[in-house]
Amino acid sequence: MSSPSPPTRRVVNVIGLLAERHPAPTRLSDVVHALGLNKATAHAILAELCESGWVTRDPADKAFFIGNELGRIAAQFDQTRSVIHAAQAAAAAAGREFGYAASVSERVADSLVISAFIPGGDGQWSVTVGDRLPFAAPFGPAFAAWESDAQRHAWVERSGVDIAGFAERQGEKLGQIRVDGYSVERLSPETVSAIPVMTRLHADAASSSMRQNLNEILMELSGTAPTSRSAQTQPQQEYVGAITAPVFDDRGRVTFNICVHPFTTLSSQRIVHIGRHLSEAATAITRRD
Repeated sequence: MSSPSPPTRRVVNVIGLLAERHPAPTRLSDVVHALGLNKATAHAILAELCESGWVTRDPADKAFFIGNELGRIAAQFDQTRSVIHAAQAAAAAAGREFGYAASVSERVADSLVISAFIPGGDGQWSVTVGDRLPFAAPFGPAFAAWESDAQRHAWVERSGVDIAGFAERQGEKLGQIRVDGYSVERLSPETVSAIPVMTRLHADAASSSMRQNLNEILMELSGTAPTSRSAQTQPQQEYVGAITAPVFDDRGRVTFNICVHPFTTLSSQRIVHIGRHLSEAATAITRRD
């Protein structure tokens, strides 16, 4: 990290002082004396903060207070915490009801971050809050499904797989998720760990033949390898690693995913039941938000 910025630090200190003294009034002289600033610097900082709405000035006694804009930002953080708590509660309830591990995840740039984890009864799988996975196919389809066309394309591109048909099959998968309202992922814990490693190997591959072989391995690991016509009917039993439903914000963007992790073979009826349960819980949080 680069060295601290003294001008930025002065702004931070001024906001901190006003917040500490809130709701008592703070005058220019208070800022000068408390923070050791000269009058011109303190006045310039306060004027800019007033312009942005982070600070407000009483014209009668010329005192400064925390402004509405800063209060609005703080309220957004409170709302986000409320949504996180609701998502954690929903994941915990689903974990108890179905007997599987459960989690809440959020997207941070091009990563998926674990925000909460509830262990399952069998204890076969565990992650740590703060653990990350790449936001790249096949990870995070319940986030990608509601992105723009360009963002969905970028999600596929970040996988590194450039074999024919991969993007089309991922697109079909995302379309089905939008129809169902939840995703069904068939990755085992071992596969979840292996895919990022294979993706890095693919990026560093020295020859086209090596990349081709890694393409096929990644296709197989991600569950998007071509299947025969006889295998394309809906199976009655299938291995399921995760069932995930999205929580949306008021702009229609996915903010969190609520997920249960069976890591076992389930019937199609059981999968639909869990998926709909999670989708209803996520919808209730979205509406509350």
